[in-house]
Amino acid sequence: MGLGSLEIGYIVSIIVLLCISQCYAKRKVFNIIEVGATPDGRTDSSKALRTAWSEACANNGGGVILVPAVGRFLVLPVLLQGPCKGTIELQVDGDLLASSHKAFAIGYSWFKFYGVNNLVIKGLGRFVGRGRTAWPYNTCKYGSCSRLPITINLQSINNLRIRDITSVNSKLYHFNVHGCNDVVFDNVKVIAPGESPNTNGIHISKSTGVTIKNSFIATGDDCISFGRGSKDVKITNVHCGPGHGISIGSLGKFLDEPNINGIAVRDSKFVGTTNGVQIKTWSKSYPSVVSNITFVNVEMYNVERPIMIDQNYCPNNACKNNKVSMSRIQIKDVKFENIWGTSSEQLAVTLKCSQVFPCQGIVLNNINLAFNGSGSSTSICQNVEGSASRPLRPPSCL
Repeated sequence: MGLGSLEIGYIVSIIVLLCISQCYAKRKVFNIIEVGATPDGRTDSSKALRTAWSEACANNGGGVILVPAVGRFLVLPVLLQGPCKGTIELQVDGDLLASSHKAFAIGYSWFKFYGVNNLVIKGLGRFVGRGRTAWPYNTCKYGSCSRLPITINLQSINNLRIRDITSVNSKLYHFNVHGCNDVVFDNVKVIAPGESPNTNGIHISKSTGVTIKNSFIATGDDCISFGRGSKDVKITNVHCGPGHGISIGSLGKFLDEPNINGIAVRDSKFVGTTNGVQIKTWSKSYPSVVSNITFVNVEMYNVERPIMIDQNYCPNNACKNNKVSMSRIQIKDVKFENIWGTSSEQLAVTLKCSQVFPCQGIVLNNINLAFNGSGSSTSICQNVEGSASRPLRPPSCL
């Protein structure tokens, strides 16, 4: 005897409810207050956070670690590592507060996430780095750097999602992504003063398949920077400024740096930055290759150096006597297209490539960059092979 439609519907409903029940059972919530965190901004909640992480990590199916929107939680430097038994979500709805004590001004990381597959960091809360207490200890401008803590250090992670999070006043980088695969930043906010030293917004190295979209970055160094081994990165709808722009490099300082390939920046805006889009390599460098780079549909507003390739990079006057670049990094197949706006310096386009490995396949299409002062914007080219298509302002030097 067959089942009627009512019986079938009832069975289907039971199956659906069981599936939902199973899904929610796997997404168990671990509230840091329930394991001892105190939202007063003074009491150390590090142990509670580590406990919640350990319990979620050991739970079959993973879990959600909840930082509730009930106050500010003081957290000292923590290591949160895998492997875990399922997807881990760090739901940050309250504020996480770094220590302002001098003892924690020097160090490698504030939050370090390591060896975790399927990690989500999200929420409307903030990571408050209290960088003003540490910036006086930054000695990089004198040539030797005291290591200050990165706010969120992400290493050896596959399938990483960061959404809606705000990082404020990091002591050093806001986000560092190293050795990761399949990474998405969406609707992330980075906030620090323009004069805050070495506060890169998002730094990427030895990582593949990274997307950064719909984000606002205002900081004291590069909004987004790429180090060795960055591959297949897409940046879309990012506001940068203040800051030092979006930078590939500096590269070539160390032996055996992996190549950089497949970086695309689109539909983004730079406001009041020192640089726009740039590639920089050390003047005397170890060999590697930078290729397949695209900057398309980019607006510049009052940017000092909107377009730049600098293969004679050497900060702090370390090689001030170098007149030409002997960089051994090959830059090739780079497109600058539909880039418009204003330059605060008359020299709006700088393409200074290596004398021993000239840039190849550099393309300028539809560039319209006006100088804010009197006179017209200009460009300079050294050791460059490529092509240009009108309209072009400044006139092409290719």
